[in-house]
Amino acid sequence: MEAPTRRDTDDCPAMRSAVSIIRGEHLAFATALHALERYLAPAIEQGLKPNHDLFGTILAYIERFTDRFHHPKEDEHLFRSVRARTDRADAALLDLQHDHATGAARLQTLHESLRRAQSGSGADLADFAGRLRRYIAGQEAHMRKEHEIVIPIARETLTPGDWEMVDLAFRDNRDPLFGTGPDGSVGYLFRRAREAPDP
Repeated sequence: MEAPTRRDTDDCPAMRSAVSIIRGEHLAFATALHALERYLAPAIEQGLKPNHDLFGTILAYIERFTDRFHHPKEDEHLFRSVRARTDRADAALLDLQHDHATGAARLQTLHESLRRAQSGSGADLADFAGRLRRYIAGQEAHMRKEHEIVIPIARETLTPGDWEMVDLAFRDNRDPLFGTGPDGSVGYLFRRAREAPDP
């Protein structure tokens, strides 16, 4: 059954905070994906060995923060709240949660392909470049679906109480151990990218 349309949530501080944090974390993830594409894929296309230090740093960020903190919070709090209020996002949420559930396996495949590319043949380099491009494209499409479908529906249907719960959950993601949150992670990755050699 469709939940009543939310009232006064445009002025809800918890909604503004939660959406800002989620978008900031997506910006950090997009920065990581851009660094992969900007500094590694072109080098691989030129037959160069991938920069293990930079690539390992970016993969560690994705694994430790995005897959262990960000995606579980989306599943357990944002997505669950939306499902409780409306069925309008069900198809998108099913696709997104499938992506979350298979994320660790995709990263493991990238790790294995990277190891082969570092010591293997040109075919191994080409295989890694292809896997990397598909991973980047998939993650970019994933975030677009969240921004274009899920968040607008959440803004229309969640109550201030729902947003307070979502906001509280995502505030815990600002963990200085990993430099997480929009400021720490983005700044760190930009510094790493600037230190990397041009492709």
